[in-house]
Amino acid sequence: MNTDVRWFLSFRFFTTVAMQMKITILSYFLYKLSGEAIALGMLGLYEALPRILLALPAGYQVERMEKRKALAIVVGSYFILTLLLYLAMNYFQSNPDILTEVVYISVFLMGVIGSMGMGASVALFSAIIPKDRMAQYSAMSSNAWQIGAIVGPILGGYLIKFSGSENAFLVVVFFLFIALLSILKLPKIESQLQNNFSIIDSIQKMKEGLIYVKDNKVMLWAISLDLFAVLFGGCIALLPIFAKDILIVDSDGYGHLRAAMPLGAAITMLFLARNPIRKDTGKWLMIFVGLFGLATLCFALSRSFYLSLFILFLMGAFDAVSVVIRGAILMLETPDHMRARVTSVNSIFISSSNEIGAFESGFAAQMLGTVRSVLFGGSMTLLFVTIAWNKAKVLRNYSMKG
Repeated sequence: MNTDVRWFLSFRFFTTVAMQMKITILSYFLYKLSGEAIALGMLGLYEALPRILLALPAGYQVERMEKRKALAIVVGSYFILTLLLYLAMNYFQSNPDILTEVVYISVFLMGVIGSMGMGASVALFSAIIPKDRMAQYSAMSSNAWQIGAIVGPILGGYLIKFSGSENAFLVVVFFLFIALLSILKLPKIESQLQNNFSIIDSIQKMKEGLIYVKDNKVMLWAISLDLFAVLFGGCIALLPIFAKDILIVDSDGYGHLRAAMPLGAAITMLFLARNPIRKDTGKWLMIFVGLFGLATLCFALSRSFYLSLFILFLMGAFDAVSVVIRGAILMLETPDHMRARVTSVNSIFISSSNEIGAFESGFAAQMLGTVRSVLFGGSMTLLFVTIAWNKAKVLRNYSMKG
């Protein structure tokens, strides 16, 4: 592993720790403040909307920019917004209505700037790794994210308990600072688009990214399968409710619940980094998404904290297969000159499945009740996997070559 890859993994790890701490702290804080499931859903919606609406123009802009600069702008903005959020949480303690609005505005602005993040990250990473080892390096990058996603929630849960939600944000600021320093150690990756900016050209380039994904059926089905699985099958947004009202644990127990899925995913990705699934890749993708749906149903019915931890661990392991395969397909099937645009199209689906999935979870829990909403989501995941198995032959027969 060369030095550039190490610095990239450092950036990915510390950014992930910080952002996972952020969502862990804010989710617990907002549910404690409001006591309503919809507040958790709105947190996801405010971050998802700008990411979705700006994904295509952001991808086009990233392709025109030097990639290290684009990443530095994203993480530097996160750093400033998180610091301002820390100050607001201390200043507006006595006015919960204003504080809630400030939280939503800050998360919305993070969504705006974050719309550039995935495209810049993938384009830079793809430029510094060997082309013949993309599957292995994709797993390593995903594993850096997953390890950060383990550390972030656990650390966030303990900090909530021992220092309070407000002071915990200082640690988030610190980790973002380390991530920013790591980015500055990376090489410059200049833009491959040298023509002058024009509205017509920008629309054409964004259209090309959409058409490429639409025409590549393997990529389209892989992204769609992940979209519906997490959109309906996700239960992470509701963990503050499960922790406080169903499993009856405090903030450190809540932090462990949030970390269980990334832990399962990280262990699985360590295995996949050494043993990538090259044969019958599409079939295994569908099987593990189906297992994810089944595990979601089991989690909804569990009333034991430790059983719930184990089920979430399994859900993370099953989801990891989808993440690694989809990430490898994205890098293997995309030409270098279209990488940021295609990644931005992919990010629309990812934002939809994660943040819009959080909104769906919060809304469904408000309407149906927490347990019934998760049972509904798991059932929908299984339904879509069944449809994909029968309709998506091109994905079912896909085997990885890189």
